[in-house]
Amino acid sequence: MASPPKPWKAEYAKSSRSSCKTCKNPIDKENLRLGKMVQASQFDGFMPMWNHAACILRKANQIKSVDDVEGLELLRWEDQQKIRKYIDGAVMSNSSAPAVVECGIEVSQTSRATCRCCNLKIAKGEVRCQRVILEPCKLLHGKIPNFSSREISGWESLSDSDRATLISLVKKNPSTSKGTKVGHEEERELLQESTSKGGAKRKRASESDQKSKISKAGGNASSEKNSSSSNTKNLEDERTKASVLESQLEMQTRALWALKDELKKYVTTSELREMLEANEQDSRGSELDLRERCADGMLFGALAKCPMCSGSLHYSSGSYRCGGYLSEWSKCSYSTTEPQRVKAKWKIPEKQAMSIF
Repeated sequence: MASPPKPWKAEYAKSSRSSCKTCKNPIDKENLRLGKMVQASQFDGFMPMWNHAACILRKANQIKSVDDVEGLELLRWEDQQKIRKYIDGAVMSNSSAPAVVECGIEVSQTSRATCRCCNLKIAKGEVRCQRVILEPCKLLHGKIPNFSSREISGWESLSDSDRATLISLVKKNPSTSKGTKVGHEEERELLQESTSKGGAKRKRASESDQKSKISKAGGNASSEKNSSSSNTKNLEDERTKASVLESQLEMQTRALWALKDELKKYVTTSELREMLEANEQDSRGSELDLRERCADGMLFGALAKCPMCSGSLHYSSGSYRCGGYLSEWSKCSYSTTEPQRVKAKWKIPEKQAMSIF
């Protein structure tokens, strides 16, 4: 089975024959439409289920990433920004909703449970820590237990011996007591008793230790400031580069679509084919495809032939791909992001030049 290049496809409708799978209304010609790629039933491949762009963007969590949309860079800049804003909003909403966590502690009633840290069986009667994560799951609906928690409740239900063993564990591993309120209370009581016995000598020692720590912290703070300043400079440079690249892409996209709009006004479909044939370019396809190739050639120059099969190159999914055949049975797989251009100027037939200019 063939695998789809991307799960979504974006383009302007080439005709008025397709209908929206959401609202069941027809999609007018040259209106923006989004197609969900699904497995075809009549052949080994994938086909788009077309929808109005507004019908898809009205729903939540339909498109996960910009890389999931084929043909996004061929749209008008305003339509590109609509889809990007929709994806950015979906990502922000997903990241702002963390999973709900409930924690507890109890005595194991059976010997069926397994520890998530050491993968050993938890015997019956042993104290176990429980972490319950509340999040949606496709296979298990509801609570997913995980027996390795830091935040513990249910302390009152334990016996005195179990409490004593837990307090000893907390003293051995202080990092596990950060989220436990009961552990903090027990540690505070133990610390108060030990400090009352220590007297003033410990206070003096702590004061000297604090002075030495402050002097060391001053040196560390200066090094941290230098590293943080260098990191901020790098971030600012990356942001400026990204903004410059985005502005260049916007200018290029607007220039291409200005040419396409002019070709739509003054040049017919047959004249577009004549122009492509005069420049030795592929003249097959719909009117929108012909306009795309003519605008690309007028702005950047005519494309050279494929170096592998001498076929014609087409822009698709961020690169120029060959649509020819190496033999009668195998297609050419040549693709490049920096194609060779013909040094000569873009040729316009005399009749079309008179009508355009």
